Amino acid sequence: MDKLLLDKVLEMPPAERVSFAELVLASIDHEDDKIKNSWISEVKDRMQAVEEGKASLIDFEDLF
Repeated sequence: MDKLLLDKVLEMPPAERVSFAELVLASIDHEDDKIKNSWISEVKDRMQAVEEGKASLIDFEDLF
């Protein structure tokens, strides 16, 4: 690890450090296509079930 980079980052105001950290994490964030496609399919199936009257939606506020 580059100690100079770490020292510079630690000198940043907290909000800037958070933004920097988010950018670093986004650069390594990996989403598996198979998992992503499975979730997309699930959402489409649920939307179709609601449209066909096979399922209904409940308001989140009503759950608690």
